[in-house]
Amino acid sequence: MIKHKDTKWMYLVVPFNASTGPLSTLVTLQILALGGNAITVSYVISLGNAVLIPASIIWGFLADRMNRKKQILMSFGGVSVPLILMPLADNVQTLALNYSLALFMSTASTTPFNLLIMESTEKKHWGSLLSRFSFLSSIGMLSGLIASTFLVLFLKMYEIEEVLGFTVLITLILGIKLIPEPVITFERLAIIHHKESFMIRLKHLPLFFLHLPNPHHFKMFSFKRLSMKPINYIPLLYLGLIIFYVSSGIFNTVYPAGLYVKGLDKSEVLAVITVGMIFQIIGFRIAENMLENRDEKKIAYLSLILRGSSYISVGVIALLPLVLPSLFFSLNLLFYPLAAGIAFANFYSSSTTLIFKIVGERSQGRGLGVYSTVVGISLFVGSLLSGYITHYLSYGIDFIIAGLLLLADSLLFRYLEEG
Repeated sequence: MIKHKDTKWMYLVVPFNASTGPLSTLVTLQILALGGNAITVSYVISLGNAVLIPASIIWGFLADRMNRKKQILMSFGGVSVPLILMPLADNVQTLALNYSLALFMSTASTTPFNLLIMESTEKKHWGSLLSRFSFLSSIGMLSGLIASTFLVLFLKMYEIEEVLGFTVLITLILGIKLIPEPVITFERLAIIHHKESFMIRLKHLPLFFLHLPNPHHFKMFSFKRLSMKPINYIPLLYLGLIIFYVSSGIFNTVYPAGLYVKGLDKSEVLAVITVGMIFQIIGFRIAENMLENRDEKKIAYLSLILRGSSYISVGVIALLPLVLPSLFFSLNLLFYPLAAGIAFANFYSSSTTLIFKIVGERSQGRGLGVYSTVVGISLFVGSLLSGYITHYLSYGIDFIIAGLLLLADSLLFRYLEEG
């Protein structure tokens, strides 16, 4: 019988996520300060998204073979180094290298944290401990954004990143003492047989490879399968997720840059992102209750409409001439939290529940491999497209295109809902 051990080690995710949470926004603002533009931002963020695919494969396979504590500590150390070295990144190329390395190493702890919770206590405690872990992770990201919002008033971008790096280094030192050795050892397969663990794992990193997919697995996207009921349900669901993540890449990659270029200062940009994070935490609480009483496909459909219409509203505001910065700031404080907070939380919760039902039935490795591949490629494509759309058209058009994709996606989920 596994005894319920001390779980103080879970509080380490607060400073760790505080250090990684605001990183993409800080890097975006740093690129603009170095003279970069929307295309430069999209290249750097796209590189980071591309790195996530091999990172999730490598660290996932190692999680089945490596000591949990060592892998988590390796992640802490690997994130701290590029952040502490950020003052040396005086050009976009070095900045991109540091950013990608930090992302690569941050993924190393994602799966071991999940497994460590499951290995350190009885199954009846998994749900409550995983919920607490998820809440602490969100608090960490929020605290990092809040701290950055104020620090940017006094420090340069690279100085804030250096502070975050030393924060992770302190977390590493504390982790040596606090992180326990697991009582028993599970492989990653255990995660997909437990709903809460599966959803929290994908929340932190939506890429999960039990083994590498092969070209045969992607035959589900053939025209014949897409057009024939009922076998078109799974490929259409995956297609809906592809559209969602392409849209997210198009919008999220250049959104902080768009706010800055349109007249907001760095602190205001971070404030908008912070409020979005607050509403996301609230949104996940709302989603938990909604999933108990409503169909997942219905929730996904409605959340896509909310997110898409919010994106379009942000785009229209960005296109308006002579908008006062104060009004622009206020309207983004309204629409961005709706999109990135409430709508995202509900879509994520409902769509991940649908994926859990699929991979929990059969062929888990194949299903997760296809899912992870299409998500990774979609994020990369979306972030790469965003730079060119913004550069050759405008930020406003970029945001509107992202919104229109989501509205089209909502029709697909409506079709799935109607069977």
